[in-house]
Amino acid sequence: MIDLGLARVGRLVQHTPQTWKAIHVAGTNGKGSICAYLSAMLAASGLSHARFTSPHLIDRWDCIAINGKPISEAVFRDAEDVIKQRDREDRIGATEFELLTATAFEIFHRQKVDYGVVEVGLGGKLDATNVLKQKAVSVITKIGLDHQSFLGNTIEEIALQKSGIIRPGVPCVVDGSNQPSVLKVIEEHAREVGAELHFPSVTSVTEAVATEKFEPHQIQNLACAHLAFRLACPEQDRPLADFLPSIKQTQWPGRLQRLDISNITGHQREVLLDGAHNPQSAEVLARYVERHLRSEGEPVTWVLSATQGKDMDGILGLLLQPGDQVAAVRFGPVDGMPWVKPADPAGILQAASRHGTQGATTHNAGDDVKGALIWASQAAGSRPIVVAGSLYLAFNTLIHAMHPHNKLSLQAHPAMSPSHLIIVCGHAIWQGGPKIGWDEAEWLISSFQKGETPTFIEHIKAGLKLLSQDQDAALVFSGGATRPETSLSEAASYHNLALANRYFDLLPMDDDDDDDGTTASRIMLDEQALDSYHNILFSLVAFWRRHAAWPARLTIVSHAFKRARLVDGHCAAIGFPLDRVAFVGINAPGMDAVGLDEAGGGAREKKEAWSGVQLALGQWEADPHGVGEELLGKRVKRNCWGVSQKLFLSKEEEERSGVDISEIQGGSGGLLPGGRRPWAEIS
Repeated sequence: MIDLGLARVGRLVQHTPQTWKAIHVAGTNGKGSICAYLSAMLAASGLSHARFTSPHLIDRWDCIAINGKPISEAVFRDAEDVIKQRDREDRIGATEFELLTATAFEIFHRQKVDYGVVEVGLGGKLDATNVLKQKAVSVITKIGLDHQSFLGNTIEEIALQKSGIIRPGVPCVVDGSNQPSVLKVIEEHAREVGAELHFPSVTSVTEAVATEKFEPHQIQNLACAHLAFRLACPEQDRPLADFLPSIKQTQWPGRLQRLDISNITGHQREVLLDGAHNPQSAEVLARYVERHLRSEGEPVTWVLSATQGKDMDGILGLLLQPGDQVAAVRFGPVDGMPWVKPADPAGILQAASRHGTQGATTHNAGDDVKGALIWASQAAGSRPIVVAGSLYLAFNTLIHAMHPHNKLSLQAHPAMSPSHLIIVCGHAIWQGGPKIGWDEAEWLISSFQKGETPTFIEHIKAGLKLLSQDQDAALVFSGGATRPETSLSEAASYHNLALANRYFDLLPMDDDDDDDGTTASRIMLDEQALDSYHNILFSLVAFWRRHAAWPARLTIVSHAFKRARLVDGHCAAIGFPLDRVAFVGINAPGMDAVGLDEAGGGAREKKEAWSGVQLALGQWEADPHGVGEELLGKRVKRNCWGVSQKLFLSKEEEERSGVDISEIQGGSGGLLPGGRRPWAEIS
């Protein structure tokens, strides 16, 4: 059900404080990409942030991310239950999207993020997200005709609705490529409200990305995102070039995405996936296809779907050319959005015939998305295939193209099945900054870690170098949020630092130098671990969750003096065969056992730290799983943000894992003594 208005959602969120600054993004096209670019810039600056976009990809919780990582089902359902109970008790009668919005804001508050990037669901003025209070900046992207039954019959009426997100005194970034009548509406409304408009310089961005592969519309979106970031975070103002390493790693699923569907077709086959669902986005897609896929007028095979009520004549008039082939299909049900109905494939093919396709070159696939892809593959031969017309079809295609166990990892390459796990253990938190990690002031460290931050960087580089040398490997940055000053985890901060320093350039790319997502699928974050034992255990689970298999080999990257604890202690306790464990140890200056007595006058903290190392080793020898009062107490104390310490998200996941676990005091995940360890059974 769609029922626009703010009264219901306002009551839902009145008990959820907005403790974070909001970046609010409205428009017809480009909203999701701008939100993704903003998230990348916030991450590269070490700022804790959340993102709420719509529609969701597969499950409702896919649309909420914390520090760039989608939240777990458990986190989502816990917050959703609170919101739904509030809806029942206060007899609010909220819509599905209002419940989802309130759930997102509840999670943002619980996670104590600094910034929230929020995409408008529909329109702006009466959209549920417009209950935001602490707006740092608003963004209005490219506006076109869409959702006329809710927003107005003219583009000017629609522009006025979307301008409704503008707030007095809050700067608003506007895509200057909008048509003059749209810009006039936005400018008049901003004057009435008392807000200043800002128009990004596309020329300067074009120059900054001259050597990169950005499409014209992506440059426009990037210009809007960078200007919005600068206005929202003036203390982090940096040239766009500083953010490009992070931005290049960004891929927005379902938008100009290359996807391997060989596991569907039975032979090597790639499609271009784009959720173009209105004439404006179809025009962008058509230009891309013309430049990159049509060779001397070569025909394209299309797999098309649409939501009921879409302007298929307007869309197909832009996409189709003589000789093109079309398969039409219904997308499947959309979780949590029962009002979204697919158009009849027969109607889509009738529209296609009005734009030149012939009966022999069309196919009505009914509800069979997989069948539509197989037909397209056979009909196209070696010519290009494009899946378009609906975001929901794009996501249905993603599901069919992935192995079932990769459902939560939309970037995963279906042919990949690594067996070697590299773990980079986190030790501190890089908060971001202009020195990209090479100034100790940018780090949150303990007193005994002074002078060690270059060593942490060496750990990151060593892990990525190992990953670059082994196509059978996957890497986990491991470490939770251990400091009260920020909810940013050690793992996320290491990942951010690698992006900011372009260390991912160490990794091999495809022949066309364009990262297809394979690299991203080989890098994971464990943001739960609060000690070295859980660095190993949670990383194992993260690997299994991503790849539906346990690793056959481990390589651990940490300080050299921790080898005995990590390998001989933790790996042995966890039951991972030691003959399949490798260790890369890099010590900080002054932390070698030999020579400490001769260290200079500034080494007192190092000597004390070394004594602490010996003490900790003894504690772990006496309590190998860290379940006793001392080690468990340390773990609880470090958990200042209340991050779940359970190994698995649900009982069902635990059963699938094959691991025998027991509950530990405080809700930690523990291994059942003498229980099954499936990683030890790999031959």
